[in-house]
Amino acid sequence: MLKIILSLICVFISVSVTAETVYKKTNPDGSVVFTDKQSTDSEEVKVRKPTSFSPPRLPALTLPTKKLSPSFNYEISISQPANGSTVLNTSDVIVSVSLQPALKSAYGHRIRYKLGIQSLTSDKASVTFKNVERGTHSIYVSIIDLKDEVVSPVASVQFHMKRFFKRPAPPKPTPTPKVP
Repeated sequence: MLKIILSLICVFISVSVTAETVYKKTNPDGSVVFTDKQSTDSEEVKVRKPTSFSPPRLPALTLPTKKLSPSFNYEISISQPANGSTVLNTSDVIVSVSLQPALKSAYGHRIRYKLGIQSLTSDKASVTFKNVERGTHSIYVSIIDLKDEVVSPVASVQFHMKRFFKRPAPPKPTPTPKVP
């Protein structure tokens, strides 16, 4: 019975793409075959048109930024890791940024680095995230002030973390002594 249901689901999914008429035939062994070719012992299956959904267009994401004097117009970009890059065989990710003009530490400006739920704040242009899991991740970097308000555009990159597992070599069998 489960095979029939799964077959029907597959037919309904594929029918909308390839065929408009589907025929069902039961073989002497009890198996059911769905096809787009009519035969003498097949019957037509009524297939509904699939429901389609067009999602609404979302507005572009703009995060509020605090209006600052022209001397604070930061340009920030993430130089490491590169967008779309793959980090191999390590659990740590080093994130480096390029920043123009230099960070205004006297005003309490700091760089906020976000990776998933982890967030680091530093006045350095490079930080290391430890024990990053495998998978695809996004990093977001922005400049914040003493009140944790964003005072720069937000820079982001996406990267892939891959770690390969190397199986240990099997132990060598100990030779058995020959018995004379």
